Amino acid sequence: MVAPNASPLPDHLRRCTVVLVRTQGPVNLGMVARLCGNLSLTDLRLVSPVCAVDCPEARMFSTHSREFMLNAPVFPDLRSAVADCGMVIGTSARIRDGENGVPLLPEEIPALLAKRPAERWAIVFGNEADGLTDDELLCCQAYVRLRTFGENYSYNLSHAVAIVMYVLAGVGTPLPEREAVPAATRGQVDQLLRYWLHTLDRFEYFRRTDQERFAPQLERMLNHLQLSDHDVQMLWGMFAQFNLAKFGDRAAPGHDPARSERRKKD
Repeated sequence: MVAPNASPLPDHLRRCTVVLVRTQGPVNLGMVARLCGNLSLTDLRLVSPVCAVDCPEARMFSTHSREFMLNAPVFPDLRSAVADCGMVIGTSARIRDGENGVPLLPEEIPALLAKRPAERWAIVFGNEADGLTDDELLCCQAYVRLRTFGENYSYNLSHAVAIVMYVLAGVGTPLPEREAVPAATRGQVDQLLRYWLHTLDRFEYFRRTDQERFAPQLERMLNHLQLSDHDVQMLWGMFAQFNLAKFGDRAAPGHDPARSERRKKD
């Protein structure tokens, strides 16, 4: 039920998924659930929470969002949690390697979503002690760092979520760019990445370079691209033909992700 004094929710928040990774504090968890109720956010996902979700502290601070918090789906890792999201934006208080790109401010997120539209997008918040790991941040196509003005360079988890989401609630949704198409999901891109690496390995590309060192570089490149469902189909088809012409089979590790997405819509 919407409160009579509720403000209209911007479109980018209607499509938003909030993801908490390895949350330690039940009070933080409860407060974030309550915040979701304040902002009418309907999709909260938990990745390997360290704290107990159903405990007195979490229940107490979730207030009117208790059942919402208790029903939040739990995933074993970030990639599975955001597999259906077309854009994944991480958060980090630390100054990261330049390979991860320039950090965004929260108010810049709607413009990014207008350029790279997604039917569902995720904002990811890491563990209170050490944030997101490098591998978890690699799963994100962009990341946000909040300004601080004192000696403490990081915010409490629930405070950081509140600041980011409140700023997003106050920023209007820019008009999408002309002829913009929805982005491929994170799951599609991950499957394409595996097929790309598998194909390179079959063609002995890794004789002079190490695949484990090369894979993050390729993933960062994919993160910078605005890949659509059609783009994934095209690249998948190219690799399939390369394998067929050279080895007599398509050697696809798993199913065609684009075809799977189309079947879901049919």
